[in-house]
Amino acid sequence: MATGTTVQSQWPLTGRDEQLGQITAVLRSHFVSIVVLTGESGVGKSRLAAESAATLTVDGWAVIRVAASAMLTATPLGALIPAISPGRDAIDVVVRDSLAIFDLVRESIDRLAKGNRVVMIVDDFSLLDPLSMTVIIQLVAADVVRLIATVPSGESLPDAFVSMWTDDSALVLEVQPLTIEDCETLLNSVLGARVAHRTAVALHERSGGNVLFLRELVIGAVQDEQLQEHDGVWQLLGKPLGTPALHDLIRTRLQHLNAPQTALIERLAVCHPLTIDDLPADARGSLVALEHAGLVIVEERRGRTWLALSHPQYDESVRGSMSRLATVDLLIDQAALVSERAMTPEDELRVALWRLDAGVESDPDILFRATHLAVLGGDHPRAEHLAAAAIDAGAPPAEMLLLQGQAIWTLGRISEALAILDRAALEDEAKPTTVRLTGQIAAARASVFAGEADGNTLGLAVIDRAIERHPDLSVTLAFPKSVLLLNLEDAALSELALEVATPAASADNTERALFDLAHGLPLAALGQVDRALAAGRAAVAHATESLQPAFALRRAQMVLETVLLQAGLLEEAREMAVHSLEACIEADDELGTRYNELLLGQCYLGMGRPTTAAKWLSDVISGSQARGSVFYLDQARALLALTMLWRGQPAEAATVLAELDQKLIAASSIAAASALWLDAVRGGRDRAVAGMLRRARAAADRGHVIHASSLLHCAARLGAASQAAPQLVALASGTTSALLKAQVAHATAEASGDLDALVKAGENWETLGYDLFAGEAFVSASAAARRGHNSRMAVSLQNRADDILAKCEGAATPLLQFAERGERLTGREREIAALAAQGLSSLEIAKRLQVSPRTVNNHLHAAYSKLGVRGRNEL
Repeated sequence: MATGTTVQSQWPLTGRDEQLGQITAVLRSHFVSIVVLTGESGVGKSRLAAESAATLTVDGWAVIRVAASAMLTATPLGALIPAISPGRDAIDVVVRDSLAIFDLVRESIDRLAKGNRVVMIVDDFSLLDPLSMTVIIQLVAADVVRLIATVPSGESLPDAFVSMWTDDSALVLEVQPLTIEDCETLLNSVLGARVAHRTAVALHERSGGNVLFLRELVIGAVQDEQLQEHDGVWQLLGKPLGTPALHDLIRTRLQHLNAPQTALIERLAVCHPLTIDDLPADARGSLVALEHAGLVIVEERRGRTWLALSHPQYDESVRGSMSRLATVDLLIDQAALVSERAMTPEDELRVALWRLDAGVESDPDILFRATHLAVLGGDHPRAEHLAAAAIDAGAPPAEMLLLQGQAIWTLGRISEALAILDRAALEDEAKPTTVRLTGQIAAARASVFAGEADGNTLGLAVIDRAIERHPDLSVTLAFPKSVLLLNLEDAALSELALEVATPAASADNTERALFDLAHGLPLAALGQVDRALAAGRAAVAHATESLQPAFALRRAQMVLETVLLQAGLLEEAREMAVHSLEACIEADDELGTRYNELLLGQCYLGMGRPTTAAKWLSDVISGSQARGSVFYLDQARALLALTMLWRGQPAEAATVLAELDQKLIAASSIAAASALWLDAVRGGRDRAVAGMLRRARAAADRGHVIHASSLLHCAARLGAASQAAPQLVALASGTTSALLKAQVAHATAEASGDLDALVKAGENWETLGYDLFAGEAFVSASAAARRGHNSRMAVSLQNRADDILAKCEGAATPLLQFAERGERLTGREREIAALAAQGLSSLEIAKRLQVSPRTVNNHLHAAYSKLGVRGRNEL
């Protein structure tokens, strides 16, 4: 964690390049004299106006800044006089002769401008005193100044000003809040190190993309050590509360409300989410006024009208200004209001939460049901607290401990979850209820064990003991058993474990969906991609279309995106991972977040974008360390090391690999591939290749076609294609995988050195989106053409490779570093060849470049030789 970090005082303008260019372009034209920037307070209107003016000063423009304020609204020329600084004598003239005002201001501006064009910035234009506003309108009409005016959203402007606008003479731009991507870019800059995407999303959500709010949230989070740097990446821990200045600003915005409106704001801040039917009868009138003022959002969802404050920070600020007693009274009152009517399950959950937050005892049956509802809704933090309250109130402890442990596991607190699930197992053993619950506890414990060292083996032992005690559990525990076996890279046994759970012909949709969810990954590992894709897509369809799905959509997406990746469908896998990541972040699903970050790293590595891949993998590592969700930590480190090796950074890769346990390298194909690649580039190529071939045979023996083919393809790319190709051909005989077929084509082409085969291999990779592999194949094809004395083809293929590799973020693999390359054109040869190709004669080129014709011809002949052409026509 970084200590003593300070946040930059001046934040760079971010995400406004297009609007900045538009503003400066139209003001430089002869048609547009007014630019109006609208948007919510704090969104960055004033900063955009200032940066636009600063850009114009480079062209020699003079800038006059006018600051309007409510304090000066009643003072004639109160805003304009300080901006133009007229002398005391001039002011005395104005006092005696009001008709001289325009001439006075114009003369002052001419003196300040010194003959240059003038842009005037007016912040909060609607707060100008009437006389200043009139004079400024006259100045614009007389073409004395160009105007940039900022106006808060919802503010009305005087008719005299609006009447000056035409389609050509004015530009009105709404300054929108920053996007998540803009927030991430901005935070990377001001914090001096990269911010995790998960953190950028959280800060964007809490700030609403408002730059002012974002700044105060970041400053407060750094001061409170909620925002910490782990492994070079900033991670947000907990909910950012902002600074006192932020809360003072928000309270100032709300201070004009009357007592009933304030009461409704407080109710929404404390008790949200609320529907319109949840409000006291006398609150409806205030709701209309607050919605009109933009302080409350009203939207229809699930057949009900829901209410919320318009900005997340309003909730925090209002709650922070209320006493504990006032908060408790509101919670109790709201629970009583909703309890008076017939409640839906959703209402029961909200009432239970209000009473829990108020510290009021609730019926254990209500808490029991509310915990289940929170789990079904994916609200893991509330499920954790409700389960604890239910246990205290006397609800069945084993089942509540199970739900609490699963919630904590999903939130990423592995060790804590394991301890709670162990308590659940002890409670269930002491006071058994149902075999089904026993199986659920065993499955949960086994799944959590998989995040620990040797955990997959320990998890299998838990499952085997449960089945030994209750043979009927063999079907329900087949699913977690299959996952653990696949974690151990035994795809054959993983698929075999599911046989007992194969749905019967009479099985319902839920049983089939659960089987599809479990079956997709083993099938993909076995290379049966068509069946794997069908299973994965069926699971997603169930989660999307079923009224009561057996599992969350994001869980099905995580299975399908993995299958897509292993099938070679990179872009579809990446798109699904992005959507699943968004859902996991929204649900506070830390394990799902880490999984999707890991998969995005794999997608971008496959695409040949090692820098982008490293970003996502670093998020996994940093997030795991910051939040305790270590489930995917070692996988991310192994992949990050491989990414660094493909970037030509063996020293950095060695540092990352040094953090891995040797037992993991022995057990994991990915970790082994990284360690062996490092050995190869450090001089132990033969030993490394032998290790890869041996590991590939072992993976194939366990049915894991994907790991085996990846290891063999790595060996081929390290120069052992003739040894790897036969094994790859044998693997491909039983699969329809486009990825495996491309690996076979590449390895066999590298082994034979056949020009046409190498070109076809490159084209296959390019079609699939694997740019690095495509570039490697075309580089090898260029070398093959050169060996065949086809210089022209060699140059063409090398250029094609260069175009593809330009997208690969500096990748530097052995096939690229040690390829046979022809001589490259010098800068002067390229310049002269380009001019000759345009049809210029040697004499014309010589005159243009101020050299002799003989020098031109010498450079041309050298270029012909290197490019394999015979003259200007072929050039």
